[in-house]
Amino acid sequence: MVSKKSSFVIAAIVTIFSIIIVVYPSCKKQDNSPNVCENIVCQNNGYCHVDTTHGNHFVCVCPTGYEGAYCATVSVAKYIGLWTMTQTVIGSDSANFIGVSYKYTAYLAQTATPTTFFINNFSNVPDYNDIVCTLDSSASNHFFMDTISAYHMLYDHYKLLYGSGTISNNGNSISDTFATRHLSPTTNWIDDTFAVTLIHQ
Repeated sequence: MVSKKSSFVIAAIVTIFSIIIVVYPSCKKQDNSPNVCENIVCQNNGYCHVDTTHGNHFVCVCPTGYEGAYCATVSVAKYIGLWTMTQTVIGSDSANFIGVSYKYTAYLAQTATPTTFFINNFSNVPDYNDIVCTLDSSASNHFFMDTISAYHMLYDHYKLLYGSGTISNNGNSISDTFATRHLSPTTNWIDDTFAVTLIHQ
């Protein structure tokens, strides 16, 4: 008959052996698992992050103004080029202007920073250039028009009050809304709100 002491020793040995069987492969697996960020180079000051949400894989966390798997793409690149703009007055102090629509070509140009771009030939006026648009820091498909940079339009009493837009997922179109203030022929100030659609040429 096995003594109580012998039974305790046997139980302890079995317990320790079971722990070794479970722990050793786990430790061995952990020790041998490669660092998924070891050979990843994120460009433009991006950094590699291990995403454990759905298994270990790398994600390059990009600074504002860059995107893509390795932060190699300038976010404003999708905006640059010639666009056909259809501009329709949807609100005005003068009822005669509501519904007026016209089409023209604008050129969106890159600035010196990766988070902004210019609109040139704004509102189909060759002198209205370098209207600065700034990307939303949380979503590069959305931007805001900088009304301060529109100071150069004041010489003919035309001012950009506000504006923002969103580019489509495929990069072929932009939906935009902006408002302006201008002097009528009777020297009364008129505020107009425009709905704008841009189609990439």
